[in-house]
Amino acid sequence: MNRQRHRQDDPKAVQPRELLAGRLQTAGSAATQSTYRYSRRREMEFDHQPRGKATSAWLCAGACGCREETMSLDFDVFVVDPKPIPSAVPGFEEAVGPATWPPSTSTLISDDGSALLVDCLITIQEGQDLAAWVKAHGSELKYIYITHPHADHFLGLPEILTAFPEARPTALAESIPGMEEQISPGYMQIWGGFFPGQLTGKPLSPAPLADTTLCIGGSRATVIPVGTTDTGHSSVVHVSDLSLIVSGDVVYNQTHMWLAKSTPDSRAGWARALDAVAALEADTLIAGHRNPRAIDDDARRQIGESRRYLADFEVALERSSTPAELIDRMTAVYPDLANPYSLWFAAFDLLRTRT
Repeated sequence: MNRQRHRQDDPKAVQPRELLAGRLQTAGSAATQSTYRYSRRREMEFDHQPRGKATSAWLCAGACGCREETMSLDFDVFVVDPKPIPSAVPGFEEAVGPATWPPSTSTLISDDGSALLVDCLITIQEGQDLAAWVKAHGSELKYIYITHPHADHFLGLPEILTAFPEARPTALAESIPGMEEQISPGYMQIWGGFFPGQLTGKPLSPAPLADTTLCIGGSRATVIPVGTTDTGHSSVVHVSDLSLIVSGDVVYNQTHMWLAKSTPDSRAGWARALDAVAALEADTLIAGHRNPRAIDDDARRQIGESRRYLADFEVALERSSTPAELIDRMTAVYPDLANPYSLWFAAFDLLRTRT
């Protein structure tokens, strides 16, 4: 039950406390896809006092009638396994096996019959499966928020909107140009090379996030811009009443981080983004790329491991003069992370021409 990733060009080049207090169960699967469901629910009195940084944008899924009452705030996560793609890295398939695209997630946050979907995957089939999964929850999908300008997080959007035509896709205004570039004819040709016959022919870009008050029923989520990670204009979604962060590509969960095309400055920016996420002090974090075998979704563990990965990569890159040396050094420290193709691709991208 796998799906996986990788590429010839780089389509992304646009620039422990306790275990999750919920449940993990198989919610359904297709021949090449595993879907997992997480649920965490709290009954609470909501005082609807503003929380978060001054740079935040409030999301409320309703007309915005946040109100004081007992409510049931919940989230579920849809996860797809790595999926095969053509390899552009010499020797990878012989040494490791098929190249793959990393495991990916989409998160549904719901309250009082209203819902917000964060990110919506890449292929037509994934979008359709995700839409059916959202429908099964019985909530009215008000908003679809895209965390950053990488097409593997929003090419499934047309299928979601077919199922939920009244839902509003949105993203940070500053991220929209990057998203539009990702769905330009040139980039769609590249993406189609990885997923032939699997992608929409009518890609859509979300609208800029303009209203600072969008609600999820009677609750709120906060969009927090964090700057550069594996691309520019990244953001996370924070739901303080669930002590939850949905991190997009800012934090990875036991999966090799995407460092192709990175620079010392961009990696330093990514470390600062992790600091910003850590400052939220959430308990649970859902990473955009999550190993289906990850031990948990503990926020502090994932942030710490992502920090260490960046630091170890920096040291290994400095000491390596060939892609093989970088791969060997990182694999020795991280032998079990999901999607080793990401590491190999970065190594050949950054060291192919080093003498």
